[in-house]
Amino acid sequence: MLLKILLIALIVYVIVVTRARVRLPHPGLQATVDVLQAATLRDEHVVATARRFVEYADAQQPALPAGDPYAERLERLTSRYAAVNGVPLNFRVYRTPQVNAFATADGSIRIYSGLMDRMSDDELMAIVGHEMGHIRNSDSLGAMRKACLTSAIRNTLGAAGGVIGALSSSQWGALAERLTSAGFSRKQEYAADDFAFGFLLRNGYDPYAMATALDKLARLASAEQGAGKELLQLFSTHPDSAERARRMREKADAARSGTAG
Repeated sequence: MLLKILLIALIVYVIVVTRARVRLPHPGLQATVDVLQAATLRDEHVVATARRFVEYADAQQPALPAGDPYAERLERLTSRYAAVNGVPLNFRVYRTPQVNAFATADGSIRIYSGLMDRMSDDELMAIVGHEMGHIRNSDSLGAMRKACLTSAIRNTLGAAGGVIGALSSSQWGALAERLTSAGFSRKQEYAADDFAFGFLLRNGYDPYAMATALDKLARLASAEQGAGKELLQLFSTHPDSAERARRMREKADAARSGTAG
């Protein structure tokens, strides 16, 4: 047992100090090494992986081109928002009836046209602000790191340079499933909601827009209980939308009272 501990300690030293790629014949030890190597992946390498993932996602669900009404609407609403917390932002729309939006660690924010169909401009910007909050709070960075740690591609991490090489469609698809199923914690969602609320106030949007957007998502989730045809898992696994809407409405009431006073 002591020998095994010493061996693992030596492996950790080699990985962290030299960033060497270690391969061992024993499957149990190799699994430990794989996780340790993935855990040493630097933030910039996670961001690079996120960028590659978005390229894959954009190829699977082609983003609408400039000139498309959805793309024009999103461009009109988001063109003045270039970065959050130093991370450059880019926005695109996927044409699909599904109701969803997501953000990745490289600053990519993807909006589904099914969501845009259901939201006013202010409500849509509340959702955009929420996704920006996940980037600002490094939630998207942590989600990508976690997905890498728990997927088969962890075997490709931790190599010199730490950047994922060419992956198959099935490997990218498995990573996408990990990202979707992982979701964010209640604390992370509330923090992103709070960022979105501040974003609305700072930029002159309706302070109630986050609450009304969440009300719509809650009604949609209730209508599709057990069906899940349009409301993607990324939204359906969020903390209760009705409770989040209540929090946002209370904050908007307080902000209005403060302004009135």
